[in-house]
Amino acid sequence: MTTIAIKNVHQQLSFRQLTLGVTLNAQQQLNNFSFSGAPALAPALDDLLMSKKADSVYVFGAQGVGKSHLLQGCVLRAQEMGQQAIYISCRELIQIPSVQANECLEGLESNALICVDDIDHLINDRHWALAWFHLYNKLMQQSHHLVMSATLNPRTVVCHLDDLRSRLQLANVFQLMALDEEASGRLLQEKAQQKGLHLTNEHVAYIFSRSPRGLTNVLAVLDLLDTASWHEKRRITIPFIKQVMAW
Repeated sequence: MTTIAIKNVHQQLSFRQLTLGVTLNAQQQLNNFSFSGAPALAPALDDLLMSKKADSVYVFGAQGVGKSHLLQGCVLRAQEMGQQAIYISCRELIQIPSVQANECLEGLESNALICVDDIDHLINDRHWALAWFHLYNKLMQQSHHLVMSATLNPRTVVCHLDDLRSRLQLANVFQLMALDEEASGRLLQEKAQQKGLHLTNEHVAYIFSRSPRGLTNVLAVLDLLDTASWHEKRRITIPFIKQVMAW
């Protein structure tokens, strides 16, 4: 795991320092992300990471389609390339009072790449919308890059500031579609193999028949099986899956 902290000094009372910890999952790489639902997105991200010009990408889709995986993978790839990059979860950022939005984002434009997950959680607030608008402009002025995720496309997302909405619409926009069960099964087997586990088609079918729908839930099952298999030194079988998951 790689831990990145966003540290900000707020000009209030004791000028206390607020630290928001964001953890990157080292397994969330671009090379193990399935682009089958948006094949044009892969070369677009490659171009963005290699470009010396200002650029932005906006990815939208339902929960569980892999937006967080994608954004964390971008940050990890950029860091491997020697770039200063940061991943920001707006689900975490929303814990900070919106009146502190400008101070919270101050100085982040020094990053060559900022990946903002669930930006729609914040931009319906006036303070956050203005803060992101100013940060967006600073990033573009410095020829830096921004990758954003949201549930809705930038034309229909709820945004308090029309000027910010127009900036979002200037981005390269891609929709991530949920994988069908067959593609999800292949991805599950690939990720199991990366963990040193062997999942047969029978194992995959059983997991999909019992697990809550959504790739995020299925991958969470795999993480639990991986941990249990390592601790108990047992290979994956249907009875073992039943035992671990209490199915």
